[in-house]
Amino acid sequence: MIRSFIAVVFACRALACNVVEGPRILGRDLASANPYFAALDPTLMVSGSPLPGVQRILHADELVRMARQNSIAPPTPTSEICFERAIEPLTEETLLPVLRNALGIDGAEISILDFSRYGVPRGTLEFTRAGLSADGLWRGHVAYDENRGFAVWVKVRVSTNQTWVEAAEPLVSAKPIHTAQLILRKAARSPLGPEPIASIEAAEGHLPIRAIKPGEPIFGSMLLTPHEVERGDTVSVEVVSGDARLLFDAAAETAGRLGEMVLIRNPENGKRFQARVEGKDKVAIHK
Repeated sequence: MIRSFIAVVFACRALACNVVEGPRILGRDLASANPYFAALDPTLMVSGSPLPGVQRILHADELVRMARQNSIAPPTPTSEICFERAIEPLTEETLLPVLRNALGIDGAEISILDFSRYGVPRGTLEFTRAGLSADGLWRGHVAYDENRGFAVWVKVRVSTNQTWVEAAEPLVSAKPIHTAQLILRKAARSPLGPEPIASIEAAEGHLPIRAIKPGEPIFGSMLLTPHEVERGDTVSVEVVSGDARLLFDAAAETAGRLGEMVLIRNPENGKRFQARVEGKDKVAIHK
């Protein structure tokens, strides 16, 4: 029993596979694998091609049945025939032009660190910007046959010449940033993921939501816009009703930014009301 099993295993390993290019195994492929089938119609569809990396074995009973259906005397004995899809390796030379086109960033440098090492079917290599993650893993596929796709991946490092703002000294949470605390850097860095602030003017006066270390790039998500109205400020209130216009000063009981609603208290009568922030220490009520 064991010897018979070993013999079968070695027979399977010894079976050479015939390579097919297209989506179907045709009569001419069968004839090329075994001359006994030379009389078959070359365009006869024998079977669908196997998936890349998978073998399709036509067993002896299938071959005998096919031969008889086509009035061919089957060979004796009839041996099974193996088919596999034509594949080829990916290379940096084939990947780089496709990746550059998909990235769509002028002047970007793309370094390929690693990529799929298995064979792929012959077809069209396709990558999109959406398939590129912030850590540099880029997923794509090879489009082949009518509507099939074979998944591939590439690990890349992408860099572009950029300008960004860094902290020149420790920045304290919730304390307005001054120009002297910032420095402008110009160098190559990854364009993947969020982009840091590109001008000192865009960061000046804003409030860090956390402590920022020296040399740390500053992103918009790290900053808050300062309030135009702070709690306790004396604000100028403008009340507009039709053509009527009233101006008076009041005390802000809540803080707010431009366009937000804040609670105001009239110091003369103690009444509270809401007004919209329209500038530094300026609010308005439109009736």
